[in-house]
This record gives sequence, C-alpha cells and structure tokens, in this order.
Amino acid sequence: MGRFEPYGTGFKADFDVRVGPAHAAWDCAAFARQVRSDVERVMGIRFDPADDGRDPSGRFRFWFENEDLSFHLIVDDPEEGWPLGKVPAYAIPVSGSEQVATWELAEKLYDALGTYLLVALEKAGEPVAANFDLGDDW
Repeated sequence: MGRFEPYGTGFKADFDVRVGPAHAAWDCAAFARQVRSDVERVMGIRFDPADDGRDPSGRFRFWFENEDLSFHLIVDDPEEGWPLGKVPAYAIPVSGSEQVATWELAEKLYDALGTYLLVALEKAGEPVAANFDLGDDW
C-alpha cells in the first residue's frame, strides 16, 4: 500500500501537491519555468500552451489533459502565513485511468520533486505529507 492511499477516498480522490523553492530567492517567472520543466519530466507530459503560461493576473497556469490524466499547475506569488507561504505552486494531478489512481500520481510527483519544499494535501485540505516542519496548527 502506498503512503497516500489511505487518503484516497475513492479512485478519483483529489490531492494538491504544494511546491516551493528550497534554496533560491523568490522569482515567480524563474520558478514557474523550473517547476514546469520538472513536472513535465516526472509526469511524462508537455503542458499547453507552449508560451510562458502567464495569465492577466500575473499567475502562471499550465494545463495538460488526455484520456488518462489531467494536470493543472499554478504558480503564483506566495500567500501570507505559515506554512503555505513557503509553497506557492499548486500541482494538481487527476487520474482518468482505470489502472492508476490519483493518489498514485500525487505520491509519484511528491517523491520525485524532493529537492523542493513540498506539502501534499488531501481533498479536505489536511496534510498527507511534508518534507519540512509544518507545526501543529492544522
């Protein structure tokens, strides 16, 4: 059994993997390019559109969809508050496959992006895993 499986209440259960830079000063555009490239490599996908993904609000939004997977990646400036201020990107995989559950995709992504700060949240917003101390205020 995978670590995320107990939180996957149903085959298509939602997970939100929050991602942040572990060592660099914040630069939203540079981080968006970096995390986009790493997510594409890990998940074996190419996001559309081919441009930089910046929307009118200044966020970066990337979307991929086929019959087996939809994936949404949003990179924005950090929000206020601990610990989510440390992980400003949302990586949201959703399985469309009968063979792979969404929790498996989220766990794969979480494990592969270990050089970043990470918090995996289940659909109700409770942390499933984090690679830094979140504290007790959940």
